[in-house]
Amino acid sequence: MKLFDIIKSASSNLWRNKGRTVLTVIAIFIGAFTIALTTGVNNGVNDYIDRQINGVGGEDQLMVFPESQMGSTDDDPQEYDPDKASGTDADYLTTKDLEKIKSTKGIKKVEPFHFLSTDYVQRDDGKKYLLSAVSVSDISIDLEAGREVNSTGDNYEINIAPEYMKSLGFKTAKDALNQKIKVAVSSQATGEQEILNATIVGVRNVSLIQQGQSIMSKALSDKIVSVNEKGMPENMKNKYGTLFATMNGNLSGKQIEQLKKRLTKKGFSAMTVEDEIGMIRQVVNAITGVLTLFGAIALLAASFGIINTLYMSVQDRTREIGLMKAMGMGRFKVFLTFSIEALLIGFWGGITGIAGAVVAGHFLNNFATTSFLDGLTGLTLLQFSWPSMLIILLIIMLIAFLAGTFPANRAARLDPINALRYE
Repeated sequence: MKLFDIIKSASSNLWRNKGRTVLTVIAIFIGAFTIALTTGVNNGVNDYIDRQINGVGGEDQLMVFPESQMGSTDDDPQEYDPDKASGTDADYLTTKDLEKIKSTKGIKKVEPFHFLSTDYVQRDDGKKYLLSAVSVSDISIDLEAGREVNSTGDNYEINIAPEYMKSLGFKTAKDALNQKIKVAVSSQATGEQEILNATIVGVRNVSLIQQGQSIMSKALSDKIVSVNEKGMPENMKNKYGTLFATMNGNLSGKQIEQLKKRLTKKGFSAMTVEDEIGMIRQVVNAITGVLTLFGAIALLAASFGIINTLYMSVQDRTREIGLMKAMGMGRFKVFLTFSIEALLIGFWGGITGIAGAVVAGHFLNNFATTSFLDGLTGLTLLQFSWPSMLIILLIIMLIAFLAGTFPANRAARLDPINALRYE
């Protein structure tokens, strides 16, 4: 008997007792559905977190602060040090610090990160609103519409935060594109105010980390900093709370930790964006991991159903097995016949469970975006990737195969004479 004939025979034998087979397939379906659904949630949320991270800094970026800003990780209070008192130069980084950081082994580029001080933003002659904005850096900005602001050139451009859409009179993100807005900026020394005209080239998705913050092009950022520092003494200019350092590419976790230690020895504190948001990812993975465990328990219960179904099938077909062996079918082919039946149960239960999860995910995504996730633009709650779904299906079929080896082995070891005598 050829392999194709064995598969065809196993498929037809599987549905002799439809009720028993369907109940076993349903048990597999429940486990596959649960695991596929939780994997989709894990993929969707982690993809959103990755885009949030990229919106603050790339994988190769370090946020570098004065050591005094990071405080102490000890439980005991720190002793007062007048040289590190709040409000002194110890709270800021200078161009001298920038060069010192740039000379550190493992650092490729360093640039200041400006929290830009503006008075208000206004569209035409409408109401004036406070504006929180930061300068563009080597980051990937998660946008609902439009493009990222330029880090080169002379154009005053802005990626506006979505919180300003309704207030500035825009119905949708696309309506805001290429529209002009006024940004008022004042000198922190003299109070002299200037009005800058900026073009909205993109609208950000809601950010969990930089909520309400807009991103400005380098030309606009430089102009705002210039206005802010106008009239200031030279010793008060070019001071930064944070510097963005770009590391050499493809550094391992151990090499990044060593780089942080080198910066600490020079009097700085550094952290990656993953350090800042890693706890959120751990919580998400822990929750979805627990839900996946429930799916695994369902699959374990289903594996006993497979064993029971095939044991009953062996008992019902004992004389038939004896006849096949008497006609020359070897132990391996008998074993293979029942193993393929187990694989088919796993396949049908897995494929229907995954398909059910994908269909349910489509409706859940639509429901989520119009209800409890209404404010989180850019978040697709469930994302299914075909490689991960294929891996789930293969694992389920492997579990089914392993469960089927017990009854398949029993069938293969039946003595043909005793089997033919079986009543």
